[in-house]
Amino acid sequence: MPSRPYWTVADSCWRGPSWIDPVPLIKPRRLKEGSVVAVVSPSLAGPYVFPRVYEHALSVLKEELGLEVVEMEHTRKPNYYIRLNPHLRAQDINDAFNDPGIDAVLATIGGDDSMRVLPYLRTKEILKRPKVLMGFSDTTTLLSYFSYKGMVTFNGPSLMAGICQIRHYPKQLQHIRDMLFDPRPEYTYQPSKYYSEGYPDWSCDDAIGRISKKKRAPKWKVLQGEDKVTGTLFGGCIEVMEIMKGSPYWPPHYFWTDKVMLMEASEQMVSPIAMKQILRNYGTMEVFENISALLFGRWRGYTYQQRLEVERIIKKVVAEEFGRPDLPIIMNMDFGHTDPQMILPLGVRAEVDPSVPSLTLKEPPLL
Repeated sequence: MPSRPYWTVADSCWRGPSWIDPVPLIKPRRLKEGSVVAVVSPSLAGPYVFPRVYEHALSVLKEELGLEVVEMEHTRKPNYYIRLNPHLRAQDINDAFNDPGIDAVLATIGGDDSMRVLPYLRTKEILKRPKVLMGFSDTTTLLSYFSYKGMVTFNGPSLMAGICQIRHYPKQLQHIRDMLFDPRPEYTYQPSKYYSEGYPDWSCDDAIGRISKKKRAPKWKVLQGEDKVTGTLFGGCIEVMEIMKGSPYWPPHYFWTDKVMLMEASEQMVSPIAMKQILRNYGTMEVFENISALLFGRWRGYTYQQRLEVERIIKKVVAEEFGRPDLPIIMNMDFGHTDPQMILPLGVRAEVDPSVPSLTLKEPPLL
């Protein structure tokens, strides 16, 4: 049987066997002051439901980051309208990538319906005009699909959930600049000391731009693994990736080789039993056999005991049931459905060092 393929970004060449079609890494261009950002609603019509939150977030983009904003045609349409018309949501994304005057595409918020957008995307045209694409939660569909197709995408804050409230985490503003405006050849992430989960009621005017009470952040926790490893970042919201499995937008078997896999749970809170079933599914797909490391975001809404139970299940399934006690697994990392979020570029090489623990990008994500 032929050896498993692997792709070395640093060498900018394909080193897999001839029976696999090469997928080169496609990097968008970095942003600068005055860059134009298109805002899209690929799932929930957040701007229609909570216009004050949306407009406050736009002011943050302009005032704090010096960005210009283009609102796509259906960004503010009513929720019932865009739910009935996934092709129009896709049209906004296609148009944003096709417009040479637009430098980035940012999701307004998540939801639960972006999967229906994927069949209407003009993938080949989008890959010819790569741009910064950022969001999280349900936007995992777009981020993971285009990453699988070779374009670097960014798992990070959405406009209404993360950027709107970013003034409460000033270091996060610098993090956005470091990742999207002035990326370095090597970048080591720093854990945050505090975090918050959820926001005050958005229907109240005095809640706009606010966060829930800050809590002391749990330290990054090494569940297992000792050796330093490298791999390519890939992953996102656990529940959304479950929806994608088996579809034409889900990566093939050989894709998982040499990946640093990211997993985070939504506010719906994946139960320990569901987590066990999901992990067993990945195990039977031979994902754990092939990846370099497994990173979990901070849990939202979980009690301390629930976190311990999920950790016990993760270790049991990965180490005992599927024979990978050596696979580095790090918990409580700063991504997912809490603030502040690390911006993680899918498709970029990274180093995981369990001894610290640390996560370091080994190349700039943008040109």
